[in-house]
Order: sequence, then C-alpha cells, then structure tokens
Amino acid sequence: MIRRRNLLKFGLATAGMLAGKKLLGRQAVNAGEGFGIRLENEEDLYQYVPANNGAGPMWGNGMSTVVRVGDDVYACGLETDPGIKGLSNCRWTLFRRFQSGWKLEARDPVNLTREPASLAVWDKDRILLTANPKLADSCTEYCLTHPEILSFDRRNLHHSYERFIPEWKTNPGFNDHSYRAFAVDRQGQEMIFFQNYMYHHAEWSFRDRHGRWVASNAIKWPLETYGGKEVPLRLCYSNVALRNGKVFFFATADVVEPVEEWKAHKLAVSGSQWDYVFRRLFFCWSDDITQGKFHPWIEIANRDKTAGLIRNQDLWLSPDGSVYLLWTEKAIEERLREKFFPKERQEWTIQCAILTDDGKIRGKTTVLRSKEGDPDALAPGTARFHATPDGRLFVACYVSGQRADGSRISENRITEINKDGSAGGSAVMPLKKPFTSFQTANERAGCEPSFLLDMLGTQEGKENTISYAGIRIV
Repeated sequence: MIRRRNLLKFGLATAGMLAGKKLLGRQAVNAGEGFGIRLENEEDLYQYVPANNGAGPMWGNGMSTVVRVGDDVYACGLETDPGIKGLSNCRWTLFRRFQSGWKLEARDPVNLTREPASLAVWDKDRILLTANPKLADSCTEYCLTHPEILSFDRRNLHHSYERFIPEWKTNPGFNDHSYRAFAVDRQGQEMIFFQNYMYHHAEWSFRDRHGRWVASNAIKWPLETYGGKEVPLRLCYSNVALRNGKVFFFATADVVEPVEEWKAHKLAVSGSQWDYVFRRLFFCWSDDITQGKFHPWIEIANRDKTAGLIRNQDLWLSPDGSVYLLWTEKAIEERLREKFFPKERQEWTIQCAILTDDGKIRGKTTVLRSKEGDPDALAPGTARFHATPDGRLFVACYVSGQRADGSRISENRITEINKDGSAGGSAVMPLKKPFTSFQTANERAGCEPSFLLDMLGTQEGKENTISYAGIRIV
C-alpha cells in the first residue's frame, strides 16, 4: 500500500510517506563464489514531473543522492514546478526512511535550481546537501547562482539548517549548469566542492577541520588539438574523493564532436544538433590540497580512434591508499560505423584500474567484456563500487542485451574484486525490476563500509519514478 500526500502546486505526482513494499523474506536468493546476496527492500520513493531542462533526478551521477548512517537511510529528490519558465524550475526535497516507509521531511521553500542536489554524511548527527540556487527570478537560462552546502540535523530534518558558503579565489559568475562535484573526509571533518565554469575550467574550494575555507583555486581542463584547433576537454559528472588532505579527481571529457566529418554525418543521419561525445577518460590528484596544486592529467583510456563511448563510473580509496577507478567503454559509435568503421567489431566492457596514491597504474582488470557475436551480448550501464566492513570490494552494475536464443537480458549484477585486483564471483540481484540507472551510498559521500548496498534510481518500466532497494551481502 502506498500512501500519498499532495505537494500543493508544485506538481509532484507522488511524495510524502511511502510505505513501499515489505521486506521480501530476508532469504538468500542468489550467490556468487564466496558470497551471497539477499533482497531486503524494493520500493518506490517518489514520482516526478519531467523538468525538460536537461537535468533529471539521476543527472548528477558522479555524486550520490542516497546515504546511510547506521540503520538510517536518507535520500534527496527533485521537485518540478510546472508554472516556472526557464531551466531553473526545480526544488530539492529530502527524505528519510522509517520502518513504515519513506517520509518527505524537508524541501526548499524558496529557491529554484536546475540540477539535482547531492548528499553526504558529515558526522553521526548531521548530513549535508549541496545546492546551486539561482539568484535572479527574471532569468530563464544560464542564470547566475549561489553555490552552497546545507547542514541538517539528521534526526530533525524539518528543522532549520545551517549554510556552509564556499569561499572562492575567483568567482567567475557561476550559473545553473554547475556540473558540480563534492566529497567529504568524514573522519578528518573536511570537505571539497568543485563547480564548473562554462567550458573553461572548474573552481574548487576546500574547508578544513576547523571550519575554515582555507584553499581555493581553478583546475584547468586538459587540452587537445583537433583539425588544427586547440580544444579544452571539459570534464563533467566527476567522481571526487578526499582523504587526509589528498584529493582525487576522475572524469570523462564531455565536448561537442571535435571531428567535423563525423559531426556532419551524424547530423545527416539523426537530424539532431545535440552532439556531445564522451570518449576520453582522465585522472589527476593533489598531494596536499591546501597548497592549491594538482598533478598533470593522466589519460586512463581513449576511444577517439573509433568514435566510441567512455563513461567514468566510480572512484574508491582503499585502506592502504590505493586508488580504484571504474569505468565503462563501448568501442564504436553506431551512427558512424557503416561508413567509417565497417571492419571494426563492436565491444562493451566494464574496466577497473588500480593506482598508487602517487598516480602510478599498478594493475587493470576487466570486470565484464562482451563482443558482438558472443552467445550473450551484454552492454553495461551504471556501475558502482561497494566496500564491506570485512575489507571486501564489489562492483554493482546494470547489464542488458540478448541471449543466443533471442531472449532479452536486463538485470543488476554484483561482482567481487579480489585482493589481487582480478574479477571474482558474480551474482544476479533478485530484484522484481532491474535498476537501469542508479546511485549508491558510498564512502566518497562519508558513508561507512556496509554489508547493505543502498541503491536509488530508475527501474525498468517505471516511468518518472525514483525507487530504492536495499541489498544485503552475506
């Protein structure tokens, strides 16, 4: 039974207290080699009205909209106001899960924004929410904004909150296309906030354990020359981690198709002017962020040769200081294949690289590889790391495709990453409906390792609905 509460004029079709489905027996229903998984919860959180502004509830996939503190789970959502013109036509909402289900505990009563908020755990009593409210009510596109971080008493979310306002070395005039990134060091009580400025660079600001914004600077994008023209490779949807003053940054270049011949052909085929490509993967880090400097960019992967697709998925810091990077690749852009790459073979992979904390790659592994013509041709979607308290690491992912008999595959899997970095046992999550896009409670957002994998996202066949699942690793 789902109980509904009207959100006045702001157009959410469903919100408030959502009891959801009851626990599903707590039985172990699937197992990989050396571990089992069981489904504890699978329920709808809220429904939304599409904002049609280029940024839906799952848009900020480099961060997280769900966090866990002990037995408590929190999620932030996006509420559309259909009466507002322009791109900033949404407000953040904040939910908490109780034994009876989810309850809407807070929402922005005043400000408008374009992009979804993200969450982080600050300490045992407080959670943080990133916001980017616009300043001018009359503005409709590329509006000036005021980035901020809101601190809530997690047991009284409906009470007033504290604002943390980042201090910037240079504020170039941020706008509603923030592509922001956020990470906390919960143990060290420090945080770092990145916000993109147009296609040029990202500004960042660091807050230390004493509550002072002690360092700020710009991180410049890598550059490449295409057709004799130098192009800044804007990085978006970034995964950022912070520990002991070290900052790690992982992202994919998000640029307009730089090869004019390919651009013209895709326009002729699809008729779409929108043509941003994601083909090059970069990593950099700072040994001491208070010094304001990052090491030069390291290119982790490149699919420019066959106009493929790369998306960064996650970044995890191991207890020994190693940096784990997770990403997905597709070899060839389908619209260009027949004309430009007729002899190339399509391939899909989930890749993991392990780096030392000084940026040296000490190992790579393929979590999943599928080629056209394989009996089960699988294309991966979202993939996320998940660490457990006993020191094990897993990858949760979505895959879809077709079996040799013609039947369709659409499922969420979990695969262990062994101590040597290789891929271990794998199991299918026993969900009623798979999550085609999701985010998880993770350590970059201040969550602790847990035997519970918290997933928030969109499930197959559920239009304009955000759902939650709790998966226990046993």
